[in-house]
Amino acid sequence: SRLVLFLFVKTGCLEMMVSRHFLGLKDMTRERQLQMMDNQTLHDKFRHQLTNVHALTVLTISLFEIIGYIVLVAFKIEYFALDNQYLWYGVVAPIIINTIAHFVARAIVNSPSVQRQRKNGSIITAALITSFVVAIAHKEYIVACCAFIFPIVLSSMFNDRKLLNISFIVSILIQICVGVAFWFDSGITLSEALNLFIILAFLLVAYLCAHISINFSRQNYATIKSQAEMNDMLRENVLRDQMTGLYSHNTFVSHLDEFMDSFQGELPFSLAMIDIDDFKHVNDAYGHECGDAVLIYLAETIEGYCDEVDTAYRYGGEEFSVVFLGKTAEEACNIVESILRDFSKHKFPFAEESITFSAGIAEYTLYANRYNLFERADKTLYQAKREGKNRVLIAEGE
Repeated sequence: SRLVLFLFVKTGCLEMMVSRHFLGLKDMTRERQLQMMDNQTLHDKFRHQLTNVHALTVLTISLFEIIGYIVLVAFKIEYFALDNQYLWYGVVAPIIINTIAHFVARAIVNSPSVQRQRKNGSIITAALITSFVVAIAHKEYIVACCAFIFPIVLSSMFNDRKLLNISFIVSILIQICVGVAFWFDSGITLSEALNLFIILAFLLVAYLCAHISINFSRQNYATIKSQAEMNDMLRENVLRDQMTGLYSHNTFVSHLDEFMDSFQGELPFSLAMIDIDDFKHVNDAYGHECGDAVLIYLAETIEGYCDEVDTAYRYGGEEFSVVFLGKTAEEACNIVESILRDFSKHKFPFAEESITFSAGIAEYTLYANRYNLFERADKTLYQAKREGKNRVLIAEGE
């Protein structure tokens, strides 16, 4: 029972691995998901760096608070340094508040369940709290008010207009509170009032510049995204046959090598080579446009029978190939026979007789190379031709 369970789990894991790997060859959304994951990782790294910068800011302010207080007391430079209230409200309280704000923001940033916008907002909030505490605790209102420009600039780094607007409004409100506190604390002279208005003007300029920066970043991102999508389309056009939309001969060679390297005999996979019977007669009797219609219809029929991990190719001319992942030769044969039945029953408006194809199938064996696998499938295809066409054969030795 343990052996059966082990084989079941191993097979399931291998099937999941195969599905994840080869779906990326057929659908560009896999690459889009990886790009989004990389972008998310980059934003997470950026947020952690900003959080560390805030930690350094809090640590630096705290050290200067403590050192400054010690110097003031030791040399009796300022009379208020000798007051115990200054120790608690000017040194200890700011350190405690800034430290709590930082650790709350860090916990939010490190939490995997919190949304990206909330993480960004937590960093901005911590910066606003630190600026406010410094402004109020030291009563150096004119200088401290400049610190509120920092959250505005920080918001622009996240390319978030909503966060920027909130930061700007909160900064204005805090600036007003600081100005009122300044007024009641010592009064405001005309020059000091002008300085406060100048700081407000700088805050507005910083806000407008941040808006411009966000608009530029978004336009730049849209341009880069458009170019990336265009590159994807160009690459797909190179990889695919322009008439049928299937992957091309060169892509078949590349993919087949990848398949063989990935499977290593862990799971079966089979190669089918398909060739339309008497296709030269179709072109000669009905014209090349009708021949193209036959090729397109067969390509559509083949793709209709391929599941999400199978891949079809136009090998060249009227010849097609299909790689059936995780399928034995017998399973692949059943699918190709169904394709043949549907294709041969189709009545083309320009032809009275049915149009058929012949196919050869070879199953991958361990240590076989691409040339050996292709040669076995191709030889079996021509064996089907010799035996009367309109049939599907499996390579001997399977």
